[in-house]
Amino acid sequence: MAFVLLAASLLFMYGMYVLYDIFYTNQSAFTSYDLLQYRPVQSYDDEGNVKTEGFDELKAINPDTVGWLELFDTHINYPVVQGKDDLEYLNKDIYGNSTLTGSIYLSAGNSAGFDDWYNIIYGHHMDNGAMFGDIDKYLDKEYFDTHKLGMLQTENGTYDLRVFACISTDSYNGTVYNTAAGAEELYPELKNYINEHAFNTSVLPEENDGSRIICLSTCTDAVTNGRIVLFASLEPHDPANDALADYSGKKDNNSVGNIIAKAMKAVGHYSGSTHWAFLNLVSLILTVLTLLPLLSLRKKYRQLGYSKRKANEIKEKKETDEHIKEIYDDLRSFVRKMRVGIILELLIAVAAVVIFIFTEDMSKRVVVSDKYTWIMVAAEAAALVVDFICFRYRGIRPEEETLQKNDETTASAANC
Repeated sequence: MAFVLLAASLLFMYGMYVLYDIFYTNQSAFTSYDLLQYRPVQSYDDEGNVKTEGFDELKAINPDTVGWLELFDTHINYPVVQGKDDLEYLNKDIYGNSTLTGSIYLSAGNSAGFDDWYNIIYGHHMDNGAMFGDIDKYLDKEYFDTHKLGMLQTENGTYDLRVFACISTDSYNGTVYNTAAGAEELYPELKNYINEHAFNTSVLPEENDGSRIICLSTCTDAVTNGRIVLFASLEPHDPANDALADYSGKKDNNSVGNIIAKAMKAVGHYSGSTHWAFLNLVSLILTVLTLLPLLSLRKKYRQLGYSKRKANEIKEKKETDEHIKEIYDDLRSFVRKMRVGIILELLIAVAAVVIFIFTEDMSKRVVVSDKYTWIMVAAEAAALVVDFICFRYRGIRPEEETLQKNDETTASAANC
């Protein structure tokens, strides 16, 4: 039965972890409030010249950051990174943590400054709409017509995005997925492919009109190698579009030039609270269970009342019997130790709860341990030591037979 209980407990814990992992994976795929605080912002001088601020902070988080992409009124609002190849950020977030949601990343074959005529950005398709999960909505004509605008912020400047086509294709299509030099010369071929395979289109850029093109690519569940691709043109930034961008509401539209206030610094991910540690939670639970043992709570604390009652029962006899006096002294000493132990275990448990609350954020990802684990383990060890010292009776046990035997011995001696 003990083995079955242990196996069932392990299976239950594993099942809960799987459910938690699915929940966290889905939730963490959205841009967090903390990360959004690092989004670059535009400011304008009196002549209307734009200056982008904030990339130093993003690059402090990840030096591979090359931009920030947003399609207005969608969930697509993320920093863009670029790895050494197109697999590096497939399952790694901007903080460098392994995650199935990956990152939004620029093709390794493109220039980090988006100087190329044709740029490909990849992102996972999440069913809850996170990452590039909203791209398949562009297959709907009404959604396509009402969600065409976006913004791309880079260190070199800010650009407006204007969506002009949505197609379904294959991941091995050399016409769509081509970042080789001279891609601009192949635009007529790409244009014909878009016209033939597009679900929805608007006015496509003309050859040699100075436009640059962004290709947003994500997977589709219907086909193993199937991809849904959104095409958008890069255009000079219009300050009027700042009002559409999500800067977490931190705007100042009253000042001259529509200066946008710089976003506040985040206090979450970047400050070290990107996770919570499983061992810390286990240590916290064990510390609390030391104070309040689940299966023996009544047995543990009834010792206090029992010892006081027994000491009172033999209080009169201790004056005439040295052996009873020894039992009495042991009981009184045990009562005092228990009172001290209760206070110490309570203080340790409260301290452990406070430390866990202020150092761990269970809305973040889970890790095995962190820099606070030794504190939590030490708290549990201290609670166990206190429990071992203060809640274990080591004196002469006041069993009824012992006391009765002592009474008979005393009476016999008196008769003699």
